[in-house]
Amino acid sequence: ALHLTHGWSRMTLHIVCQVACLLLLFGPALGRPEPTCESGSRATSPELLQHATHAATRVPVINFESSASEALPNVDRPQAGGPPDLIHIGVLLKDFYGADLHNEQWEADIVVMLQWYDPRVSGLVPKDQIGRTLSEGQAKDLMWTPDVIVTNTELQGRSVISTSFHISVDGMVNKTQRLLVKIKENFDGKEFPYDQQALHVLLASASYMTDDVQLVPMVTANLSDIGASSFDKSDWTFLFHDLKVFEESVGSLKKSRAQFVMHVLRDASPYMSSTIFPEIMIVVLSFTVFLFPVNPGFAMPRVSSAVIAFLSMLTISTRTSAMLPEVRRGLVWMELFEVVCKMLLFIVIMLNILVETVFHSWQQPELAKQLVFELRLAFPVVAGLSLAACSVATGKHLELFCDAVRSALLLVTAIFILSVFRRSRNYASMQK
Repeated sequence: ALHLTHGWSRMTLHIVCQVACLLLLFGPALGRPEPTCESGSRATSPELLQHATHAATRVPVINFESSASEALPNVDRPQAGGPPDLIHIGVLLKDFYGADLHNEQWEADIVVMLQWYDPRVSGLVPKDQIGRTLSEGQAKDLMWTPDVIVTNTELQGRSVISTSFHISVDGMVNKTQRLLVKIKENFDGKEFPYDQQALHVLLASASYMTDDVQLVPMVTANLSDIGASSFDKSDWTFLFHDLKVFEESVGSLKKSRAQFVMHVLRDASPYMSSTIFPEIMIVVLSFTVFLFPVNPGFAMPRVSSAVIAFLSMLTISTRTSAMLPEVRRGLVWMELFEVVCKMLLFIVIMLNILVETVFHSWQQPELAKQLVFELRLAFPVVAGLSLAACSVATGKHLELFCDAVRSALLLVTAIFILSVFRRSRNYASMQK
């Protein structure tokens, strides 16, 4: 009996606990109406599950039009629907980091200044002040901007250092932006290393066409001026600069562009000491071939000196090619000078072989010595005239000038070789 009583007590306690748990879970919902669907009928279990999932993932509705109007009160340009807005522009070169003729680019630190009139910005100035300075983020949220950028930079070649907007109570807006730029340039290397280049900075609005925005050079003095001190650490000398605006129309693309041009002249002294003078010295050293005595003991030094000089010239010309653009049209002055030097070295090798042939193969030592004596006198004259002629060559007719000098050297060499053959025959007939 005690055992049965104990079993019923445990079962009763378990039932009471379950009922209490159900009351705690579902007691607050007992007074609520039964959930129904949109048609008014009783909702089924799948509909309740769908409703619970939608309620869990539902986000609040945002009125984007009201938010945009509060954050961007001046989304249109000042004269929207009317004449284009005039944007006064100025460019200042802060520092110049050099030009790379091989990759056709140059780097600089520039400051771009913009000025325009927008009467709506006067409301952004506090009543007790005459002006206010805004950051770029604040300006984009509170006012209209013309979105003027540098358009001829390399890919990822523009880095903004700082940007500030100053607005006045009279509605004038001044934007000052400092940039590190890497500009893609089409260099004219015809007269390298005595070349003069024009470095361009092109600016235009990235969002507006000519009908909406037109660029105008700033009339304030010295805003687009630069100093020669920016080029002190480079191999360029500043000559003059210019800022102008023009309209470009390509199909449906009609832009008002500003072009800031700096004219610079290359300092050729580093290239004179590293390339031109060594090449002249190699030509002079090749002349020493004709100073060796004409006998079998000096045959190897004569041949090796001429060949080594020619190989040294090829090595220096390879370094010169690395300074020039990979894809270029026509010949540059430096290549003309090296072509003449190579032709002179080639002539030295050919004439040295001719002298050795006369001495060893034709067994005419007296004629060989006479040829060497003549070459000691004639070669410096021919080489000097050829190298001096390169100094008067210009970039317009370099190819024609190069062909003329090369043909003249080959013609003179051919005439000398033919005269040697004729004199050799006469010398052989005299020996007989």
